[in-house]
Amino acid sequence: MKSVDPGILPQSHCSTFQPSEFARKNLIYMTWCGHYYCTGQYYMDRDSYPEALLLFVRNGEMDVKYKHKSYTIHKGDVLLLDCVNPHYYRSHDGTEFVYIHFDGGNSHALVDYVIELNGSPIFRQDENMEIGKELYETALMHEKGTVQPPLYISTWITQLLYKLSLSAVPPIEENAPISEAIRYILAHVGEPITLDDLSQLTNFSPYYLSHLFKKQTGYSPSEYIINTRLEKAQRLLTHSRKSVAEIAYEVGYGSASSFINVFTRKVGCTPKTYRTQQQSGNVLATNDIEIF
Repeated sequence: MKSVDPGILPQSHCSTFQPSEFARKNLIYMTWCGHYYCTGQYYMDRDSYPEALLLFVRNGEMDVKYKHKSYTIHKGDVLLLDCVNPHYYRSHDGTEFVYIHFDGGNSHALVDYVIELNGSPIFRQDENMEIGKELYETALMHEKGTVQPPLYISTWITQLLYKLSLSAVPPIEENAPISEAIRYILAHVGEPITLDDLSQLTNFSPYYLSHLFKKQTGYSPSEYIINTRLEKAQRLLTHSRKSVAEIAYEVGYGSASSFINVFTRKVGCTPKTYRTQQQSGNVLATNDIEIF
């Protein structure tokens, strides 16, 4: 179909979709895709729109405002927006881009997470060309009438966001400060660990350390410490006869009750229940081997 928006040239095309009830309730689904050739008259200016946007610039430039910050995107850039937030974009003469709008599932949380990892809704990296190619082929496919299964679409969009998230997070070098902080956490998991301790270790301010740590690991330092303690606790519950109180102190908690509260909130069951479930699973696995 042809867009009726001002500034969209005749060779442009777009497709719209109505998700099934199952897709609407359970999956990430696509609502629009398209390939636009634009003049400087094309723009969108909205306080809110219920869907997310993923856009690849094939040629030209666009001016963008998102959450009250201004950007200019160029050929080869990827733009990712959670459009429930205020946003504006305007093309320059000669701009060409491909895009999808999507919604459903945990799409908005994923978009916000990837943008936060990157520190910007604009992505400039090697993976952009691959993402742009996939958006172009999807727009062309649907213009020709191809229908893709809802589960495929949901998985595909998640993979696109995953590719952006990988590019947004630089690899952790072995001797880098964040790697040093991680080694310290692993070595002192049963002891009190504060942000100030890690700050002094890395010679970073607490604020910058927290920002860089989350950018490179996906977790804040405190979240990483908690996860490390719980992972060790899960191993001890599964493979040792130590009491819950003994395990609590071994993984750095001052009391069994505080450990139980955190464990239950994060894992979804009490340490005692977790141990019972793991032991039942081990017994079942052993019995299976004996039978067959």
